[in-house]
Amino acid sequence: MFSNSLDRKVLVVLSISVAVITAIIIYLTNQRLSRELSDEFAADSRETMSVIAAGIRQSMATGNSDLIQAQLLDIKNENNDLQLYICDTSLNVVFSSETGSLKKSLNTEFSNRDILDALRTGFMTSDMSDAIFEEQKDGKRYFMHSHLMPNSQECYRCHGSAAKVLGAIVLRKSEDRKYTAISELTKSNIVISILGVLSIIFLSHFLITRLISRPVRALAQEISDLPAKITDGRLIGSTDIARDDEIGELQRAFHNMAVELYEKNHSLHKANLDLANANKELEAFAYSVSHDLRAPLRNIDGFSKILLDSFADQLPEKARHYLGRVRNGTVRMSNLIDDILTFSRIGRADLSYRKVSAESIIRGVLENFTGDIEKRNISVVIRDLPDINCDVTLIQSLFLNIIGNAIKYSRNVENPEVVIGYDRAKHAIYVKDNGVGFEMQYHDKIFQIFQRLHLPEEYEGTGIGLAIVKRIAERHHGKVWAESEPGHGSTFYIDLPIF
Repeated sequence: MFSNSLDRKVLVVLSISVAVITAIIIYLTNQRLSRELSDEFAADSRETMSVIAAGIRQSMATGNSDLIQAQLLDIKNENNDLQLYICDTSLNVVFSSETGSLKKSLNTEFSNRDILDALRTGFMTSDMSDAIFEEQKDGKRYFMHSHLMPNSQECYRCHGSAAKVLGAIVLRKSEDRKYTAISELTKSNIVISILGVLSIIFLSHFLITRLISRPVRALAQEISDLPAKITDGRLIGSTDIARDDEIGELQRAFHNMAVELYEKNHSLHKANLDLANANKELEAFAYSVSHDLRAPLRNIDGFSKILLDSFADQLPEKARHYLGRVRNGTVRMSNLIDDILTFSRIGRADLSYRKVSAESIIRGVLENFTGDIEKRNISVVIRDLPDINCDVTLIQSLFLNIIGNAIKYSRNVENPEVVIGYDRAKHAIYVKDNGVGFEMQYHDKIFQIFQRLHLPEEYEGTGIGLAIVKRIAERHHGKVWAESEPGHGSTFYIDLPIF
């Protein structure tokens, strides 16, 4: 298609440019030839006027009208394209090379009113401009020029000495043959220009195709094949690049880029294999930890329970206290193992994205905290929430941890409140509580695994919940952050893909 073809675009632009330039040249040439024709006529006219004035001066002085008329007819015979008129100041034709115009007014002989107005002005001011006039008559184009006849002593005998001007000589000459020659020249120039444009188009197409289009298309094909070749482990061969122009630079740049991409892809592939192996080892380790640690924990918890159940009466109070702490430790250790396994699985889990209402997910999560909400009379406010594109299972785990944190850390507040909504300015869902809050200098620390700002005796937990939240948000190409102040609660923001 034209829109996708660079060489055609270049050819069209080049052709239009050449055609426009050629048209301008032809136009300027015609204008120049027309000016030259006008200047040539003006020069011939002045010369003719001088000859006529010199020839008829003596005849007019003697009043020999027949001789004057004969002289005009002789001039006509020598130049058939020339028409001469001698008129008086009333524009009446006194002598003429056109016998049919004698005794008539120039008004009937000339269609160009400008020359007639110029004659009238000249008779009044005794001064005539040297302008050239044009007109068309009987299908022919004419140039016209006029020259005043001043009164002189030789003419006083017939015309007296009062008038400064006796009349004018008007010359009209057909220039059809010269205009025809200009027209033929123009046609020839057009034909030659068309042939020249076609030659330029053909030559340009050949050069553009050979020097630009083919190398660019070949390079585009190499670029298109590059991903497949890199994936297959086949490096694009080093083609001989003999050109030193821009195309050669582009080819060399592409080859260098291909080599660099191949090397980086090879390194990335190796790193992915190493990572996959490390993940397998981590998964095996996590399974081993889960399996190998749970059995001793169950034994510790079981035998501690037996001691407490069977020998409680025989054990001192301090021993029972210690056994209780042992059992609590095993529960915390079991929970910690579960959280570690959950955290490790999040990074490896395959995500299944779908559009879902954030409000429906949050209301489902809140059902897990119904007992605490009713028991502690916690005010939960849910404002307008958007639809999100997410893996529902992971996002449920995200909100379970954040809302659980909000409920947990507001337990010592007189009127606990949790507000959940959407901040359009920050493009994030927020969970806000009025609990204990924290210093913002520890902001990044709270999202790290095993990092806690409070003792386990104050607030239960393993220190992995917010790390899980951060990893889930990152798996959704989002982020999580918090704003807080000690004693004034915390607000957690979750940036997720919004519909």
